[in-house]
Amino acid sequence: MGVFKKNNRWWVDYYVNGSRVRKPISKSKTEAEKVLTKIKSEILHKRYAIPEDKKIKFVDFARKIVENQTKLTKRGFQTYVSLLRNLVEYFGDQYIDEINDYHCEQYKKSMINKKCKKRNKTISPSYINRNLSLLRSLLNKAVRWGYLSSNPVKKIEFFKEEPKERILTHDEMKKLLKEARQPLKNVILVALNTGMRRGEIYNLEWHQVNIEERFITVQKTKSRKLRRIPLNKIMVHLFTRLHSQNGFNRYVFTNPKRGTPYVFSHNVWKQLLKRTGIEDVRFHDLRHCFATYALLNGGDIISLKETLGHADISTTSRYTKALLEGQRKLVSGFEIDDE
Repeated sequence: MGVFKKNNRWWVDYYVNGSRVRKPISKSKTEAEKVLTKIKSEILHKRYAIPEDKKIKFVDFARKIVENQTKLTKRGFQTYVSLLRNLVEYFGDQYIDEINDYHCEQYKKSMINKKCKKRNKTISPSYINRNLSLLRSLLNKAVRWGYLSSNPVKKIEFFKEEPKERILTHDEMKKLLKEARQPLKNVILVALNTGMRRGEIYNLEWHQVNIEERFITVQKTKSRKLRRIPLNKIMVHLFTRLHSQNGFNRYVFTNPKRGTPYVFSHNVWKQLLKRTGIEDVRFHDLRHCFATYALLNGGDIISLKETLGHADISTTSRYTKALLEGQRKLVSGFEIDDE
């Protein structure tokens, strides 16, 4: 699009619906530019305008989302609804095609000064990022469902986060395993020896475990890609024993009353930590422990990436900090000077 001069007159040149249009406007370049600006605005309005029957308020769209949500577990659904409630509280009466970057920035400001009702603490940047990520995801879905022609907040800026990782010592890991009751104890053992995510362990089926060849095939993954995880001697022994006990079940860790995957509650984990006196540890930190000790014991980052199932090597590279820290301790314990 642009303006050009021909035969002492200024013309506008633009495309509409794939066709090129050229037409004379005025002897004044300024006037021609104003006309072109107006034409651009009209074209954009027609292209991105939402039909009246598709205009919808955020609260109503959120209700549709909840009604059609089928992929989440019960606990995951509760977390999803909790985050969604925050967004509805702020954006509820606003039409989704009116939401833009400015509104997101205002939302961030409103949340950063807010306090969590349960803990009476300021809401963390990471929690706000989860809200923003959900908002972007919802508006992406609005595009697919025909309520928006494009996502106005797809380039939304998130708060910078420091990875929250708690690496347990060998003594702490031993204490955790000693105090844990079955089958949680075996679940923890698998997490520490394979780096598998909690959901992957829950949904692990016997057909995925190849004891003879010593590997697990993980199918339901976060990155939606198949990956193989080698089994060490401890895992081979554990799965051999478990298979002899409950190999007739579908799942490796089965709820005997329902025949569904075994799932432990957050309270069970908290009680275990209380008995051991270990603080500030999430189950997901067991995955970080596996990755950290794998590198400290000579593992390479490429193999670790494949084992953990990371889509991007940059996600795995954060564990090199632990390796570097271990090297610093090694060097600081061996110092020679000339005095």
